[in-house]
Amino acid sequence: MGMDVYGRNPTGERGGYFRNNIWEWPSLADYCIIVAPDICAACRHWYSNDGDGLDAAGALALGDALENEIRAMCTQDFERRERSAWEKAFPKEPCDICAGTGVEMPGPQHGAGDVREREFECRWCQGAGYVRPWRAQYPPFSTENVAAFAAFLRESGGFSIW
Repeated sequence: MGMDVYGRNPTGERGGYFRNNIWEWPSLADYCIIVAPDICAACRHWYSNDGDGLDAAGALALGDALENEIRAMCTQDFERRERSAWEKAFPKEPCDICAGTGVEMPGPQHGAGDVREREFECRWCQGAGYVRPWRAQYPPFSTENVAAFAAFLRESGGFSIW
């Protein structure tokens, strides 16, 4: 599940289609609105798949604004702050594979192994006993994603979110 963004009148190969999964899109849309609120105001439904979007001039202006932010290192600073907040929001939890012991049973058995015999270190947590929760595997924001969206915008001829 995610957001499919289609170029309305693509002028280049990158302008035809852009996709983000459901974890990536909200932070990208939020960032666009923070960076260029006046431009983004023309799209009233950033968070739904109803075909809203920007015209060619708006898409080009937003692409330029995002690229300027990347060049000025503002996007990278924002990413560091967002990633830090994301990691704090999801503290590590006991590993399901080894039940938090750091040791798993020898195959073909499953579950926690004998902690006194450390020969079967857990392959999932590498013996730590704790892992990041699955939802923390999808970071909320990346400069790379912003750069890809900016490239799409500059060649999209306007876009619609589906």
